Amino acid sequence: MRKKFAEIGDSEGNKDVVFEITPDLADAFVAAIRNVVGVEPPRHAQSFDDLIATAAQTSHVIQHLEAFRELVMVAADKTSPHADRKAIAISGAMPPSRLYRILEKHGQPRDRKAQAADRTAEK
Repeated sequence: MRKKFAEIGDSEGNKDVVFEITPDLADAFVAAIRNVVGVEPPRHAQSFDDLIATAAQTSHVIQHLEAFRELVMVAADKTSPHADRKAIAISGAMPPSRLYRILEKHGQPRDRKAQAADRTAEK
C-alpha cells in the first residue's frame, strides 16, 4: 500500500507536511473536512495488514481529535461566565450531560450559579 502525505499551508507561505498517511484515512479526512455526506469503505487497503494499519492510524487520529475537541470546548466555556453552554454542546455534537462531565473533568463548575454565589459569599 502506497502511503500519502499532506501539506498544510497558510497565506504567509508557511507549510507543515505530514508523511505516511494511509490512503484510505487520507480520503476519509478530506471527505470529513469537506463535509461530504456519507462515509465510503476503504478503497486502497485490501490485505489484512493494510486494513489493520489503516484502522490503527484512524483510531489514533480519532483519539487525538476527541481530546482536542474537549480542550476547545473547555476553552470556549472559559471565555465568559455567560458562555452559551448549549451552543458549546451543539458544536461538539453531544448532549449537555456529556458536556458537563467534560467541563467538570477539566475543572470547570457544572453549576455556574453556585460558583457565582460562592464568590459573592467570599466578598
